[in-house]
Amino acid sequence: MSHDHDESKSLSLSRRRLLQASAALSLTALATPAFAQAEKAPPKQIRIAYQRGGLLVIAQQQKVLEKFFEPRGIEVVWKVFPFSNPALEALNVGSMDFSSSGNTPIIFAQAGGFDVQYAAAQQSGDNGEGIVVLPGSGINSVADLKGKRVAVANGTSAHYFLVAALEKAGLKYTDVTPVLLAPSDAPLALSRGDVSAWSVWDPYLALAEKKLNGKVIAALGSEIKSNNFLITRRGFAADHPETLKQFLTQLGTIGTWAQTHRNEIATQLAEITGIDVEIQRVAAERANYTIKPVTDDVIKQQQAVADQFFGLGIIAKKIDVRAAVWNAQA
Repeated sequence: MSHDHDESKSLSLSRRRLLQASAALSLTALATPAFAQAEKAPPKQIRIAYQRGGLLVIAQQQKVLEKFFEPRGIEVVWKVFPFSNPALEALNVGSMDFSSSGNTPIIFAQAGGFDVQYAAAQQSGDNGEGIVVLPGSGINSVADLKGKRVAVANGTSAHYFLVAALEKAGLKYTDVTPVLLAPSDAPLALSRGDVSAWSVWDPYLALAEKKLNGKVIAALGSEIKSNNFLITRRGFAADHPETLKQFLTQLGTIGTWAQTHRNEIATQLAEITGIDVEIQRVAAERANYTIKPVTDDVIKQQQAVADQFFGLGIIAKKIDVRAAVWNAQA
């Protein structure tokens, strides 16, 4: 999605700001120069599957990747997707090269045999995902959800959050009836009383709080944490490891900038999505944009999520998360 010249100018990074952010960026583990496998010829394109939120859409609007890659003869191609799951399908079939994912879609993808890899991680911001109910529902805690219908998008990070929140409250996943709905359909179901609660991420969570006067009964924080991920097509990582390092470094630069420019991000996302700027401001304040390597601790957290889903029968086979992590020095 393009914007006019003035908007692009006001929201773009100056060359100096880019250099300053790059200097401060601590992604050395993603940008080590030594490779056992040589880079093949640079790709003609980098095809990015993005959503209308998060780091990738900020990079898309700022044209950071275009500024770096196009002088090097590499075209940057963008395609918008409603959420992570179909974006990862596009990577799997080879029509896109790069995307983002919450902690759960990539687990479903790996369990489904998708040819994708974790390239970098972002710790999810506190309170940016949770379970919301409406006033007068009589539900004051997660324990009150027993026997209730809860809306959640299948195979998303909110799916995991529902599982984790129920477990923390001493309930089983089978103690509620999950109603698998896309975020676009859940608000109406909640308003009509077809479901008693909704497990979802920002900006939809912020929208439910502000527009529906919803009450959050559980959210990401000290007791339940999560990660988001940057995901690449395995073939792209194998053929173009140096390009992938450069790609991650440029994203790290915009992520560092975004941490201190949340009002600008909220304005930008409101224009892109049509969601009120005050709602986007709430979501932007709760987000974390900094990217980091996929460390052993991150792998351990992600493996625990995968094992939990397998134990519940939500995914059909046990997976090894580490086997899907891109090794920048392999």
